[in-house]
Amino acid sequence: MQDNNSITNKTETWFKIEAILEKAGANENLSSLTPEELKSLLPLYRRVSSDLSAAKTINSDPDTILYLNKLVAKVHSMLYASERSAGVLQSIWTFYAITFPTLLQKRKSYFISAWIITLLGVLFAYQVVIHHPNDIWKFIPPSFKSSVHYWKEKKIAQPPSATFSGGLMTHNQMVGIMAFAVGMFACVPTIYLLFQNGVMLGALAALMTQVHGHATFWPGILPHGIAELTAIMICGGAGMQMGLALLKPAPYKRTVALAMAANEAIQLVLGTLPLFIFAGLIEGMFSHLNIAAWIRLSFAGINGIFWYLYLFVPRKQPVDPLAGEDTGTVSTVDAYN
Repeated sequence: MQDNNSITNKTETWFKIEAILEKAGANENLSSLTPEELKSLLPLYRRVSSDLSAAKTINSDPDTILYLNKLVAKVHSMLYASERSAGVLQSIWTFYAITFPTLLQKRKSYFISAWIITLLGVLFAYQVVIHHPNDIWKFIPPSFKSSVHYWKEKKIAQPPSATFSGGLMTHNQMVGIMAFAVGMFACVPTIYLLFQNGVMLGALAALMTQVHGHATFWPGILPHGIAELTAIMICGGAGMQMGLALLKPAPYKRTVALAMAANEAIQLVLGTLPLFIFAGLIEGMFSHLNIAAWIRLSFAGINGIFWYLYLFVPRKQPVDPLAGEDTGTVSTVDAYN
């Protein structure tokens, strides 16, 4: 058991905290502290809290207990005041600027898998329809017949439509949410949806080859399609992550593994919201305008570069004094590795 002397011998830790509190000032301004001081604050806080508990246990001098109580209260207030003061807009900015892309980078294997499944669907349908043109309707639902007719006749030009954009946003988000939600069923429905999405694109691409319509097709698809397909791949990858958590939960219990995967997967799906909004706006307001194909293709290239830089450039993450480490990492990411 610790005695009064052992408690008193820990005053070096207390003095370090006092110095940090004094530097932060009455306004508890964490920005005035160096990164090293921020990183040391939480470990020091834990030590002094332990000292306070020990002092109470061995009935130390009341003045020592009172001093430690005040010290712990001040540090606690400073640490958690910074968390409380963060506004909603700041939280949203941090999520989309750091948390979401960082999480996607850690789970990129699911994203890549979703792309591979979709591209396999594209290649499969393309080969079938190229050699058997009448089989196109095996891959494209009857409800899309009118759209196929317009593509075939190269009559896709239309004026901007905000109503059309709104409908596309809703539809595309529903596709993404569906690809995510059904993933928990052993991944099979998600894999099927991703493959089916690729099959439709491959069948249309084969038709465009047959009618020499690629100069019309890709300028009408790529300006919005890059963001749209990327968002669907992220949602599909999130669904597969949940499915694999159920299939291979070890070393965790199945319920724990699913909860951890769901926490990440939901964040990934929420992160796709700007991509779906962008894709809907561009498809309804730009992709089908009667303007030069090179303008639309150039726009597609620029926004494609932008989105993939946004998603995959590593972030320099700010110090989190509450965790003693970088903030951009989601707490379950490392635990689930």
